[in-house]
Amino acid sequence: MPKQSTVKSPERKLGRPLGKSSDETKKRLIQAAAVHFNAQSFGEVSLSKIAKSAGMTGAAIYNHFGSKEELFIETVKQHIQAGIHVMSKASQIQGSWKQRLNNMLTVIGEVQKHENRFPLITSVAQARMVREPEKYAEIIDLRNEHSLIFQSLVADAIAAGDFPESIDIVIAGDLLMALTVNGIRTVSFYHPEPRDTEQIIAAVRILLGLNP
Repeated sequence: MPKQSTVKSPERKLGRPLGKSSDETKKRLIQAAAVHFNAQSFGEVSLSKIAKSAGMTGAAIYNHFGSKEELFIETVKQHIQAGIHVMSKASQIQGSWKQRLNNMLTVIGEVQKHENRFPLITSVAQARMVREPEKYAEIIDLRNEHSLIFQSLVADAIAAGDFPESIDIVIAGDLLMALTVNGIRTVSFYHPEPRDTEQIIAAVRILLGLNP
């Protein structure tokens, strides 16, 4: 009977997960980073803990991101890009601006009930954008792109005679985005149950004078 080998296979160290591409690994890191940045203030977040959550070593994270701030910026960018995609698609239904907004609220509610959104990330990013606008220029551009969806609703409301022509479309669009997307996510942070989300969406509709 042949003698079995007693040589052990070398223990694999944490790094890029086996069989994973660089893009997939970055995605894992960003997903882990989103959880940590939402749970703690920026200064308290540890890159080593983010890397461990993603199945990597603390040193390996620098193969993909040069610093914690670079990882934070990329995490915020992907967070906003996901919001733009969802809201843009939800706003493209046929109908009045109220029907479109109602549909957007429905979609926000469904996403909120099934995914962990990150209001703390948004608030931290807003504060840092004010202090360092050049460093956060890409995020500012994405945020403005997101606002355009809501500005289009305001423009349609003006055309329908529901809003006065004197209203500032940019300011009103920003405010509408804050009252809906940002407001719902923030309140859901304190009331995380699915039933709570339904009540939040219902309250927003009432406050905005929308029919369910």
